[in-house]
Amino acid sequence: MRFSRFRTSVPRALGLGGAAAVAAGAAVAVLALPGWWPILPRNVRAGVVEAALSGAILARALLALGAVATLPLAWAAVRARRRRRPAGRLGRLALLGASCLVALVMLEAGAAFVQARAHRFPDLPTSFPPEAPGTYRILVLGGSSALGEPYRPWISVGRIVAWKLQEAMPSRRFEVETLAWLGDSLEQQHKKLATIRRRPDAVVIYSGHNEFAARFEEDRAHEVGLESTSAAARLVHRLDAASPLLGLVRELISKNRLDAPPSLRDRHQIIDPPLCAPAEYVAVLDDFAARLDAIVGWCGRIGALPILIIPPANEADYEPSRSTVAPEVDAAERARVTAAIQRARTLDDDEAVAIYRGVLRRRPGFAEAHYRLGERLRKQGKMEEAAVEFLAALDHDGLPIRCQAPFREAYRRVAARRAGCLLIDGRRALIAAAPSGLLGDEVIEDTHHPNLYGYVSLASSVLSGLESRKVFGDDSSAIATPDVAACVARFGIDAARLAEACDRTSLHYRRVAGYRHDPAARLAESQRFAEAARRLRQGAAIDAVGLPAFAPPGRRDR
Repeated sequence: MRFSRFRTSVPRALGLGGAAAVAAGAAVAVLALPGWWPILPRNVRAGVVEAALSGAILARALLALGAVATLPLAWAAVRARRRRRPAGRLGRLALLGASCLVALVMLEAGAAFVQARAHRFPDLPTSFPPEAPGTYRILVLGGSSALGEPYRPWISVGRIVAWKLQEAMPSRRFEVETLAWLGDSLEQQHKKLATIRRRPDAVVIYSGHNEFAARFEEDRAHEVGLESTSAAARLVHRLDAASPLLGLVRELISKNRLDAPPSLRDRHQIIDPPLCAPAEYVAVLDDFAARLDAIVGWCGRIGALPILIIPPANEADYEPSRSTVAPEVDAAERARVTAAIQRARTLDDDEAVAIYRGVLRRRPGFAEAHYRLGERLRKQGKMEEAAVEFLAALDHDGLPIRCQAPFREAYRRVAARRAGCLLIDGRRALIAAAPSGLLGDEVIEDTHHPNLYGYVSLASSVLSGLESRKVFGDDSSAIATPDVAACVARFGIDAARLAEACDRTSLHYRRVAGYRHDPAARLAESQRFAEAARRLRQGAAIDAVGLPAFAPPGRRDR
């Protein structure tokens, strides 16, 4: 008898001791972790966070299995009772399944609440303290391009505009408040807008390149194969896609990976999966359009002039990052497209053009074929046709880190619906400024940041819009357009600062090299800017290091 009690009490004591040890460990972690967490290496912190989030996905799957088993187990328990058989175990399992169901519902509801709060529209201020007479405040919203990258903090569109307005109207005071920041999406800028304390007279909105990069890590891939498997797999995939909990966890996983550089080790192929699902793309676009409209509406309520700049990007000298085909395209056709692209790269222009056109007849949205066709057409002097292909390559890029057609159209729709907007088509402004008529390295520094000539051209378009609208009455006629040489002198762009800008561009190209199946061209650009920075620091003349914005007139090409 005593031995039996001993056999029962020892495991119970061990179990209680183990539970107490776990609880004590958890308590120590809760107390100690906040102090240790910031000093842990970034990869360790990221690994811990991702392990916890992955554990949440596993826990949700187990709860879902338990919830699904509830009805069969309950039915089996009821049948057993009707037949006067013991149903204790079945009843307990059914109760466990019901508990899983309740827990799952509560977790999904909680995740939906957290997501709604995280992405809700902020309450923007509408009352402000009075300004000094004669002060005109320009507020700038957007990402790195609005900030002036790679020339920040010295030059940006907002600073150039304020400078020329101050020159035209010296009796007034023009101030620039810049909320724009590196990598910010319009959602992030919308939230920051709620923190301003002084009323702007004009609000520059220059956003659209970071809408996906601020949400999804660049190595993320939408698993298109799930869309063409069995009906059961598609049903499970759709249920998962509709889960607020899984959506929240995946969003947190993506944000946890955002600052990790993409790998250069054969991560991508000529045919790649897109960054996100079509439904995810539409959700990001709808959120962007709604926020843009809300910000412009707020400008109307406080009496500020909304200045919308449709973001331009490098089309002619920046290859698409991911080229995709529809999910239903089989392996044999994918192999044919891949072989055709590889073969065309080795042929002369006429033969290559024929192959690329053949690929596009079968797969009209294949970005790589559009871009390579544009290259060959440019070599043949067919600039207008080349421009069409380069833009198509941008708009079909499966990694949308350049502002694509639906987002550009969102600007136009908002400007058409909201009276009083000053709309600047950045693409048109920079194409008009490019000697070749192509939107490429002549006016864009890298992926989408304008070079100094590009920023001057955008600022000139804003100033021309202000002048044509007579925003400042008769004084508007005194507004003069800037030029690169005057900007260099006004903002002190010497060799040291320009070398720093080149370093930033070199770093940018090195990072985005991992986005493509073939990183060679981007790595070469990274090296070109690194070499320009080195030569500038060694005393080379600014106009002799191969930067298009600083080349002598008539030689603004590479």
